[in-house]
Amino acid sequence: MQTQAVTKETFYRIRAESYPLDDPEAMIRYGRAISWLDVKENTVIREIGCKFAVLRDLLLDISQSGVFVAVDIDETTLRKIPGYSPQQFICHNVNNGLPFESASADYVFCMEVLEHLENATAFMAEVHRVLKPGGKLILSVPNPYCWIEILSNFRCLQDSEGHISSLTHENIDALLRFGGFTLLRKMGTYTRLPFTRRIFGKYKLMETNRFFLTRSYMFLIEKK
Repeated sequence: MQTQAVTKETFYRIRAESYPLDDPEAMIRYGRAISWLDVKENTVIREIGCKFAVLRDLLLDISQSGVFVAVDIDETTLRKIPGYSPQQFICHNVNNGLPFESASADYVFCMEVLEHLENATAFMAEVHRVLKPGGKLILSVPNPYCWIEILSNFRCLQDSEGHISSLTHENIDALLRFGGFTLLRKMGTYTRLPFTRRIFGKYKLMETNRFFLTRSYMFLIEKK
């Protein structure tokens, strides 16, 4: 079966029309990721794929001293961010590299983005370039062994998210070893409770680290 070609920019512009402003799944991921942060005066934080700037808002709750700049592929989404400015929220396709200076960031956040990218190795090399020595990448990717992913693949459902790869622990391990990184910590996020969407209109969530349940895995990674 042939499908009509579509650019990534067009896909994500259309996809963004259904993005929820209130995203409880993102809040769980970001809430867990924040626990890995050590924000000091002028800590430089860069985010790849920020949507509606959930991370920016959480950072403001814990510290006013961090320097935050983010990128996203869809300008329409960025312009919905309260307090939007093109200097802080850059419209950019990161398949073409990162629009940041070398050795400039203390932290890079990449939450549920790597599985969308054409070349994970090239992207990790860019992250390595942008991070300061000893800087940290906080990475989140879908768990390919989650029951939701297994069921979707078993049913041969059409992708609706723009995922072009799946990343196992072994894949992540190889990317880190080849890219000059060290894995410091790993944890799961949440699972969607089965059938709750039919009953309540949206999934009820339960935080978990269990292998076949957790929807995604998060990694705290350090540049060597």
